[in-house]
Amino acid sequence: MLTSDALQPVLTPDQQRELERLEVVIKAGWKTFLEVGEALAKVRDLELYKGRYGSFEDYWKLELGFSRSYAYNLIGSAEVMEQLSSIEDFEVKSLKEAQLRELISVPQEKRPAAWKRALELAGGKTLTAKIIRKAAVQFKSLKSGKPKSKQVVAPKKLNLVQALKLIVGAEKLAGKNKLLLAKLAALRNFLTDLAGE
Repeated sequence: MLTSDALQPVLTPDQQRELERLEVVIKAGWKTFLEVGEALAKVRDLELYKGRYGSFEDYWKLELGFSRSYAYNLIGSAEVMEQLSSIEDFEVKSLKEAQLRELISVPQEKRPAAWKRALELAGGKTLTAKIIRKAAVQFKSLKSGKPKSKQVVAPKKLNLVQALKLIVGAEKLAGKNKLLLAKLAALRNFLTDLAGE
């Protein structure tokens, strides 16, 4: 944690209280990625990290132990969820961050259509991240003048069983350390979601 005198007086008492409130959501809300994503976005947008850190990157890396992709996937997934929740026939059910993550790179105006296409592809079956990814490809913007390839290359299947076993072992060793247990649980849930794709 940076403790430079230059970083200390930046937050007002109200901002400090808001940061502490949002950190409770971030650190304790592992089960609800939406609240975590929304809280992270507020910490970023209101620059509440400035009291202790020089950048938002330092904040999520040093304070929370998040990778860049995980932090921004949480924020992006929460933004996608907020947008899709305005769709009339949108049902939340048991959506996961990994599913919504697939729509982050789809332009906002095309996300509802991509979501509806994913539902069509699922055909009433369980909606998976793989199905959403397949639908999203059709709606992503082209980065070059080349036409889109119709062939979608399946991502490499990851075997995360050994990593999950190591986390379970680490949880047993962590004893009653609540913060460490929470971080290990978050990592386990993230890897489980990743393996379920």
